[in-house]
Amino acid sequence: MPFSRAAAILLPIVIVCSGCQVASTDAAETSAVNLLTPALPSTLNPLAGFDNNGIGKINESLFTLEGEPDTLPKIVPLLAQDEPAISEDGLTWDITLQEDIKFSDGTLLDAADVVASYQAIMDPRTASPLAGTLENLAEVTALDSRTVRFLLHEPQVSFKTSLLIGIAPSEKVDATTPVSESSLNRTPIGTGPYMLESFDSSSLVLSANEDYRDGAPAVRRVSYTESSDDNARTQAMAGSGYTGTVLPSRLAASFAQRDGFEVISASSADWRGISLPADLPFTKDPKVRLALNLAVDREEMISGVLAGAGRPAYTFVPPEYGKYYNAQAIFEHDPQRARQLLDDAGWVIGSDGVRTKDTQRAEFSLLYNPGDTLRRDLSLALAAQLEAYRIKISVEPATFDQAEPRVGKDAVMLGGGDTPYDVDTQLYKMLHSSYPESGAYYDNPSHYANKVMDQALHAGRTSTDPETRADAYQKVQELYVEDPSMLLLAFVDHSYVQRSDVHQQWNTSTTLLEPHDHGTAWGPWAKIAQWTSK
Repeated sequence: MPFSRAAAILLPIVIVCSGCQVASTDAAETSAVNLLTPALPSTLNPLAGFDNNGIGKINESLFTLEGEPDTLPKIVPLLAQDEPAISEDGLTWDITLQEDIKFSDGTLLDAADVVASYQAIMDPRTASPLAGTLENLAEVTALDSRTVRFLLHEPQVSFKTSLLIGIAPSEKVDATTPVSESSLNRTPIGTGPYMLESFDSSSLVLSANEDYRDGAPAVRRVSYTESSDDNARTQAMAGSGYTGTVLPSRLAASFAQRDGFEVISASSADWRGISLPADLPFTKDPKVRLALNLAVDREEMISGVLAGAGRPAYTFVPPEYGKYYNAQAIFEHDPQRARQLLDDAGWVIGSDGVRTKDTQRAEFSLLYNPGDTLRRDLSLALAAQLEAYRIKISVEPATFDQAEPRVGKDAVMLGGGDTPYDVDTQLYKMLHSSYPESGAYYDNPSHYANKVMDQALHAGRTSTDPETRADAYQKVQELYVEDPSMLLLAFVDHSYVQRSDVHQQWNTSTTLLEPHDHGTAWGPWAKIAQWTSK
């Protein structure tokens, strides 16, 4: 989503915060980890989108993520016994489940649970926010008690990312009821290493699943205490018994030289950039879009606004994507060429110092989520940079609902990379001409349409040959830098602060390449169930 609920307003002075109380006596428990989080989930239902990226602690998925911090993770079997058996035409995916896996209520996992979970997401009556991720799924059926068949409309290698959704017991799934009304929202039942202990407006506590198939996790209890304000979380982390938290990079950097703390940076495919309004004469001009991409100094923004915690974003594909990343598809910072393009397009400096063309001014509003200081600061930095090119940007706060009807004439500071574990899921919705009509307003918000681009995206999505896919996505990036639809700025590295004495007790796990949605469920605690005692 473009606006993250986990974002918080950075206040200059902090007097009091309800979420900043001293950690409970559980902080002294040697088998507990206490985390301070910007926001608690609104639901614990995997069918409503909770932990839908393969690292669910309560509800596990058919597959999970495995890899190093700076590479695209592999999608490997978890509840599945092995890799999918895929038909030659790429349309049929058969998956066999592991034997004797139990839900926390003691019932056995079987194919009916998987079928019920996916059918519920697909059914319009449930209004599941995950329905769009299954748009290519025609049917899901149980061949027997341990075998599930997924039938696709067309071949799609990236369908494997759709196998990262948590599985719920069929007895608790109702495909006729909206997921917002499901009992799983507050009382989840899963096969994972943790069970729900308590959940209220200020905290979420998970406790070890004693009957977990691999044995109960060594970290017996994980608690999440909400504190929405960044500054307040910084204070609380510095002066309490919390194990760790997530912070904006500038605030996290203040812990780097403090005794007793460590700052952990996680690479991500989480991008920030602005839509370029399709109905505004200035921003719909292809030469202007290219000029803006050449004019902006991304390195300056990363150094200043992100305190160095990020990498330039030229397209939607970060370098961690390996062979799918086109290292030549970049926009060199070139102020002279940017000004020349603007001049050539007829946008010349007027008497008031702002570029104009046929009475139209080179100006637009840039909307940002009022609760997100990073988007605000990036917006202000961009406006300051483009002022030197005689382009006027008015930076305005706007909520999700306020921004949607204005996207045709106003730019929006967006973020993306929701399920970035295949290059197709990072690109298709942002560049294919069937969007945004087929999705939400932030899918291809600039209404970009290019037949050659559509063909390359389709070839990459439907080809089962790895080299053909790689060539297609290399082509996509080549096309994009010739005719960009948006102004991408940076891939944001996520910053976490953790007490350094954690390593005296635990053998911890590494971070993964992270999606847009992040926080204390990710970072160094993404796979906390794998921690072992020293």
